[in-house]
Amino acid sequence: MTEELLEIAEKAVRKAESHGAEQAEAYIGSSKSFSIEVENNTIKTASEIRDAGCGIRAIVNKAIGFAYVTTIQDSDILEIAERAVKIAKAAIPDPEFVSLPSYSGKYPVVDGLFDSEIRDIEPDYAADIIMRTVDSSIQAAGKADIAVESTLNASHSQRAVANSIGIAQFTASTSFYVYSYPTVKMNDDQTSSYEYQITRKLSEIDPERVGSKATNQALAGLGGKIIEGGELPVILTPLAVATVLGSGFASAINAEEVQYGRSYIQDHLGDEIASDKLNIVDNAILNQGIGSRPYDAEGYPSQKTTILENGVLKSLLHNSYTAYKGSVENTGNAARPSYSGTPFISSSNFIVSPGRGTLDDLVSEIDRGVICQYTADSPNLTTGELSAMIMEGFYIENGEIVHPVKNTLIGINMIDLLKRVHRIGADVRKASSIVSPSLVIESARVTSG
Repeated sequence: MTEELLEIAEKAVRKAESHGAEQAEAYIGSSKSFSIEVENNTIKTASEIRDAGCGIRAIVNKAIGFAYVTTIQDSDILEIAERAVKIAKAAIPDPEFVSLPSYSGKYPVVDGLFDSEIRDIEPDYAADIIMRTVDSSIQAAGKADIAVESTLNASHSQRAVANSIGIAQFTASTSFYVYSYPTVKMNDDQTSSYEYQITRKLSEIDPERVGSKATNQALAGLGGKIIEGGELPVILTPLAVATVLGSGFASAINAEEVQYGRSYIQDHLGDEIASDKLNIVDNAILNQGIGSRPYDAEGYPSQKTTILENGVLKSLLHNSYTAYKGSVENTGNAARPSYSGTPFISSSNFIVSPGRGTLDDLVSEIDRGVICQYTADSPNLTTGELSAMIMEGFYIENGEIVHPVKNTLIGINMIDLLKRVHRIGADVRKASSIVSPSLVIESARVTSG
């Protein structure tokens, strides 16, 4: 399949050139995913989805044309190669476009991206895994009433990318995901929680842990109360960090957002914008990483990029367009939704360096504050203002967790949040492609009621 997909991509590039493209790029994706959804002990749906297609970019006089097709048949791909060129000839030139990327050096080797057990998983075995997840959630509920929703997904994908100036790459990868969402009720109180695991290697999946932990977290959330607000210390656990920093900061260092004046870190490259305790890298070549790949969505080699070093902003994330525009090195952070879209910029594995101590250690050091275990809210990208509802969290007093909180918000500007990180734990968790320990924010506005 490697040679076949690359041959098709390279043929599409030549076809676009034959119709007048000065440069051309073909991106081919082929995927298979198997999913199961369960409610309590009943399988709601089980489905297998296969998808394949090709997207082609053609450049004529600095104008870009794009077309895609949902097959990988030669005749269809050659037709959209011609179509992409026609669109480019009719498009308005982009004076800031320089070139598609080129590279002739050695690509990194990233281990652990493909597992044949995931590719070849049998439906019966997948069903057993998800039912073990559900059973563990139900068993952990004890005397509480419980309803459980659970999801499983196994995916296998292949992609090839080629362009007219030397790029020609192919890779295959797999991933496996299991999720549990229990709702528990005791007396007149009801609450929900969730837990999940995503991995590149099937043998690492632990459905019993996922199921039981989700329910235990839901039980811990019973009895939530409002608290007296104020300027209080806030502990962000890894899942909260994944939302607040993963989307709220990783998006802010997107070079396109910065170049267009849409980021709160505008003009801060090289400045100390965070606590000197905070170190963050974007590492696309991490073995078995969920965000890992040997090359990005334009075929440019992946790398490890230092973002924050002792609080100093060292780099933005670039694709070829923004790197050429800014006359800087391409960090290899081009991404695509699929073959049906053009490249944008995204982080790969966004990794916060750990400090010391468990979550209990961090709690023991706080006289009065809150834990935010999870929030669905991310900051305003332009202003950096964050107003985050604590979806799951706890009130701390005299170094101990007292009770869960409800109807409680955290308010802070992202620059202040970054600068007020005064303690970092060692309780590292992989939350999909965000890898982080808990962070202690010295103070933030907490409102409740």
